[in-house]
Amino acid sequence: MISLRPILLLLICALTSLAHAQQKEWPEVEKFATSISSILWDLRGTNSLKHLRYDGKNIFPVTSTGQNQSPFKDHAFVDVGVFQLVFSDTRAAWYFVSDDLRLITPVNISDMVEFKAESGTAITPVKNFPQDIQNIVWVGKNQQAELKLRWNGKELEIGAKTDKWIVQKIDAIVANRRVLEASGADGSLFWLAVSADGSEATWLKIEDVFGGHLHASPGKASQTSAATGLTPQLNDLANHAEDLLNSGEKLRAATLLRELERKSAANKDTLKKLRTRFASLE
Repeated sequence: MISLRPILLLLICALTSLAHAQQKEWPEVEKFATSISSILWDLRGTNSLKHLRYDGKNIFPVTSTGQNQSPFKDHAFVDVGVFQLVFSDTRAAWYFVSDDLRLITPVNISDMVEFKAESGTAITPVKNFPQDIQNIVWVGKNQQAELKLRWNGKELEIGAKTDKWIVQKIDAIVANRRVLEASGADGSLFWLAVSADGSEATWLKIEDVFGGHLHASPGKASQTSAATGLTPQLNDLANHAEDLLNSGEKLRAATLLRELERKSAANKDTLKKLRTRFASLE
């Protein structure tokens, strides 16, 4: 595994608080927001927020009996199929919704940097990912450096300039809709989320990856923590990953398997059980 230091430190450091993603007023984003109005999702692998609903104005945590609780104060629809909840200056979550609205992938984030396609770049909607973003240069900056990103078709190139440009190539894998994932040797996790119109990208430092599905389509897998060796939250996520795999959602299942392995790295017996259970994804 290639070390992601020092260049990733330049990429994410010097942010005194978590940047709030910009609410997009694009017609396509507004259409998405309308499409999820009143949908109730069951979230999987989360600690406390288990059910979520948007009523066309606010996003609510929902009780196990289906009652809306106090709405979240700060939310934004940041792209087609993606919304954000901000919990504090240092804690927020992005929610990636599948095209058919059946599935949702929440991620807790602790840092973010917004990028735009380099001036003069021909912008086209992203239909085939990541092929449609190959060789597009994304430019951004934080308080310490100018930043550039590029997917060259095989690797993600990351550049940071203080006195001079430092460039590093790292492995990346498709993790979700319009999302590339990169990992650090220290267990850190990063997602590059690209906008549907191809004009913007956001670099996210990921703390946790969760799952979710329509409340009307409950999960089926039911292995216990005693059998898997996982914590109750991770066991719930593993059962969801099994349901995803059985329904043909291999990409999302593989993303959750990597998260399960990352969170279980210190437990060899648990890792062995996970890899046996999800052998078809290895």
